[in-house]
Formats: sequence, structure tokens, C-alpha cells
Amino acid sequence: MSKSSKSLKLFTFFGIIFTLTLGTLGHFFYEWSGNNYVVGLFFATNESVWEHIKLALFPMFLYFIIAGVFVKGINNYFAGFFLAMLSVILLIPAMFYGYTAIAGKSIIAIDIVIFILSVIIGFLVAMAIFKSQYMRALNFLSIIGIAVIIICFMTFTYNPPDWIIFDDPTK
Repeated sequence: MSKSSKSLKLFTFFGIIFTLTLGTLGHFFYEWSGNNYVVGLFFATNESVWEHIKLALFPMFLYFIIAGVFVKGINNYFAGFFLAMLSVILLIPAMFYGYTAIAGKSIIAIDIVIFILSVIIGFLVAMAIFKSQYMRALNFLSIIGIAVIIICFMTFTYNPPDWIIFDDPTK
């Protein structure tokens, strides 16, 4: 049974608002917590692109977990959840490195727009997947994908590889 179009639009709207609000506040949570290790697993610990992905990723993850408890009957829930997260993971660095290659520097206003666009696109991807009748087989694989993403983000927060996406430009 699929949810009505209106219900999916509300789900998406509230998900975007929740993720943007918590993600924006999340930029400061690690510092506000006195650099608490556990807080750092979920929110940005530095100014690297990788850590900024977490500003969208973990609020989105939390929204999908909470909403999943209360909202029933959405087709392809985990496939939409996974592909929304994957969209954010791909869009933020692609747009950031794309424009900084042209501009030669990071511009905070553009970084904020990238964050907002990535969240919106991620939720629109999820909504499109929820409407699809052909993604059910991916739900189980998507649960594995979600787990891998969460493990990677938690692991690489304190043990980052020596790749540019993990570089903190302030250091």
C-alpha cells in the first residue's frame, strides 16, 4: 500500500525542514559540547568536506528513523532512505569541489546553498523512490548500505584516510 501524494509531500517537507534545522545547529554541537567524542561521531568536528556532509547526513538519518516508527505504508522505505543519504554524500563534495575549482576558493554563501540543495534533492530522490513500484527488491540491500554509510562516517571521523575530502582547510 502506498501513501497518498499529499502524505508523501508532507513527509518530504517536514524531513527537509527537520534536516536543515538540525544540520545547521549541528555545525556548532561539537564545539558546544566541549569537543565531546560521542557528539563528534554525529556532528562536524572540523571544517573538512567529509565532516560537513555529516551536517546533512545524520539529521536525515535521524528523521528517517523517527519517521519510520510513526509512518507506515510507504513503498520502498529503506531504498528511498538509502538513496537520499547517498545523494547527499555525492552532491555535497561534487558541488563544492566543482565550484571551488572554478572560483579558486570556498565561499560561505555558496556552501550554505549547496547544503540546502543537497538536502532538498536527497528528499526529492526519496520521494521519487517511494512512488516507484520497482524498488522493493532493494530494501534489504539498502539497509546494508545505510549501515555501511553510518559505520564509515563514524569510523573516519576520528581515523580519516589521507584524502583531500578529509582535509581541514583551517589547519
